[in-house]
Amino acid sequence: MKVANAFAFLFSVFSFLTLGSLLLIVSLHLLSFDDAILKVQEIYQNPVRSVQSGVVGMVFIILGLMFAKMLVKEGRPNEAIIFQGESGPVVVSSKTIENTAIKAIKRFSLVKNCKVKVILSGKNVEIRLRLVLWSGANVSTFLAEVQQEVLNREKRLLGPDSILAVTCDVRGIDDAGSNGLDSETEQ
Repeated sequence: MKVANAFAFLFSVFSFLTLGSLLLIVSLHLLSFDDAILKVQEIYQNPVRSVQSGVVGMVFIILGLMFAKMLVKEGRPNEAIIFQGESGPVVVSSKTIENTAIKAIKRFSLVKNCKVKVILSGKNVEIRLRLVLWSGANVSTFLAEVQQEVLNREKRLLGPDSILAVTCDVRGIDDAGSNGLDSETEQ
């Protein structure tokens, strides 16, 4: 994500420099009005140049909107849950809750891939798990074990006063042989 952030900042810097340079050129009369009109007429009269200008403009607009969305998402304040501990108020961020859930899931070898989303509402914590599993287990029994493990770890982190809900969303089940784990049997 840091590469994307660097690219977003670089893009915004170049955009501002370009706009600033254009305004300086116009205000200092470095480009005559007639020359500017001729360049614009050239774009209007040549269909290929017109299409090129339109495509480049659309690319800049789309990239700008994507970067703006990314920067707005990153700029949001970190959500946290606050509760009273034995020695005073304790603040636990949603990222910490997410990391705790991921650590609990890592102990299960049948989980191929997992994404965690934490939704906080007062003292209520909802943890949504998107799982891709390896085949070879009773899914309902396995998911109950995963939910219980995540609940236990989160209860130790947040205390008994928090209301926790863990939702599992199985996005797929992959065969163990499709990723090369059974390579000895295939040879």
